[in-house]
Amino acid sequence: MKLQLADKEKDAEFLFAVYASSRQAEMELWGWPEMQRWPFLRMQYEAQRRAYGQRYPGFQYRIIYSGDQKAGRVATVQTDTAIILVDIILLPEFQNRGLGSKFLQELQAEAGRKQLPVSLTVLQGNRARRLYERFGFQVVGGADTPHVLMQWLPVPGP
Repeated sequence: MKLQLADKEKDAEFLFAVYASSRQAEMELWGWPEMQRWPFLRMQYEAQRRAYGQRYPGFQYRIIYSGDQKAGRVATVQTDTAIILVDIILLPEFQNRGLGSKFLQELQAEAGRKQLPVSLTVLQGNRARRLYERFGFQVVGGADTPHVLMQWLPVPGP
């Protein structure tokens, strides 16, 4: 697995495709025809991107690679007090292959070197929550809301 900073122009369609892949099951349930799905997904993607920019100034998309294939995207931002995992999406064909675990290991190693906690929010019931818990993330807020706030703390350095 490797990460590469996304180019806003060159990678725009890939970033959208990854987002759209994360919504396909939902779209199937709605039964919308293709003609309605894509404009809706494009609108939702752009709204998400703008919201991330407002809520997490300075966030960056990075492309996740498996070998030489683009496998997904991750959005992170570093503040003075934490590294925030804003979003991570893997294309369906790259899920359950250890890429998410590898990414979390690298993120935690970086946070450990910088002595910063890692924070994220995850939807209640999202299977990624179990992965985060395996990596030592603890619920620190929102236990009675649709999204829980989780945090991982680095081991204090010498």
